[in-house]
Amino acid sequence: MSNDTPKDELVVSVQKAVKIEEIEGKKVARFSVDPLLQGHTFSIELTPSGDETPPTGPFRIEYVLGSEFVIHENKLPLISLEEGYSHLIIGPEFANIAITLKYIDDRGSNVTKEAALSIKSTEGVVQRFVVETPEIDLSLAVRYTGQIVADLLDALSFIKKVPIAVRHIEVHALGGKHQRRYVTLPYGHRQLNTQDIAQTITILSRLRAALRLFREGLSSNKPHYRLLCLYRVREVLESVRRQNDQEVIARGGTPDRPSRVLPDNKLTRSYFPNHIGKKVGSFLDHVRSDYRLPVAHGNMDEYFKLILDPANVQVEHRVDYTNAALIPVIAELIKDEIDFIARYELSS
Repeated sequence: MSNDTPKDELVVSVQKAVKIEEIEGKKVARFSVDPLLQGHTFSIELTPSGDETPPTGPFRIEYVLGSEFVIHENKLPLISLEEGYSHLIIGPEFANIAITLKYIDDRGSNVTKEAALSIKSTEGVVQRFVVETPEIDLSLAVRYTGQIVADLLDALSFIKKVPIAVRHIEVHALGGKHQRRYVTLPYGHRQLNTQDIAQTITILSRLRAALRLFREGLSSNKPHYRLLCLYRVREVLESVRRQNDQEVIARGGTPDRPSRVLPDNKLTRSYFPNHIGKKVGSFLDHVRSDYRLPVAHGNMDEYFKLILDPANVQVEHRVDYTNAALIPVIAELIKDEIDFIARYELSS
């Protein structure tokens, strides 16, 4: 994983032992991933070991397409999904068309620059949008092309009325060996046993809304929607806790729950150092004011922060690493309430 990536990328673990294999002419990176980091997005270097020379452009950046709706397809074309998939079909007329994209250098010069766009497809299925840019700086190349391609995909999705998403991004230094990928890492397998099944029937119905939102959040790879689901779990739990407290007090008891604080780990040290060791309520209040309200009400400072391709970590990735810290916090709060219900023998 990259050591020199910008602060707003989700990079909380550096892998020294990344095994690069070549399968059918394509480089594949293999490394272990902590469960805490699965389901989130990273930048991964596929550069030969020992080569620490900063990459310089021009660059070729390939936006590999994907679609969550692929799970509903009865039959797919004979293509590898990792090579890209979309609901768009093109004809042979695209073979001889040169597409030029213009953009403004916004660093004060306001110089108009050009990038070349091409489309890769298999059996007519659009798989990749490929941009060749003259930018010399890697971060600028990814930022400018990311904005161009995002606007392009927004417009095409509107015109054709189909979903278009970026599965991952591949960056190549033209004439060099440097390669980088921006990719959302998959979840690993978890062992399911009979005790897990038995535990499910002991969870009271009043917690089902919290569990439903938790599953919905984890099942989405859209960071902003995921955050809304996870934060709503807190809102549900606040209502459930009031109900549980009233029952305990009515019986003459005194409600008691463990006091939870934000843990000290690589993730929280990197992005939430001011909240480490403080009650999780303080962290959740921060999530509410900085993310939950702006996302829900559409008043983010810049429009491209509201809609984020999961694989595009260069544009705006604060929401994803907030989710990475939020998931274990919310899971712990749900578990605390399950234990509270069992300890006080609440029955409905």
